[in-house]
Amino acid sequence: MEPRNHLLAFLGRLVVSAAVLWLAVAWVDPRNPANTFGRAVLVSLVLSLAWYVTLVHFLWFLVFPWLVYVAIWLAVVSTSYGLGFWRSLLLALALSFLSWLVSGIFGVRTLRSG
Repeated sequence: MEPRNHLLAFLGRLVVSAAVLWLAVAWVDPRNPANTFGRAVLVSLVLSLAWYVTLVHFLWFLVFPWLVYVAIWLAVVSTSYGLGFWRSLLLALALSFLSWLVSGIFGVRTLRSG
């Protein structure tokens, strides 16, 4: 595959990831003033980077990388959108459901779904 195609695939997955995150936050906290598409793009980039840095992508069978990734995920989402712990967990459920739905309907995986 050409580098141009890799870049287009990455950008497409980034847009889909950001859209799913944007919708999930709107679903969990409809009047959240921090819920913008630009913020969703930035948060998606940070979370996908954390996915690789914590080695969850490669060492998915180990518990420790998952715990580190979950802690990073909660910290990033909580600070980015001003959500508490329980709303962040609810957001994680909404995000998982919407990612599954988008993957099933459109056949496009989000950045963190590997």
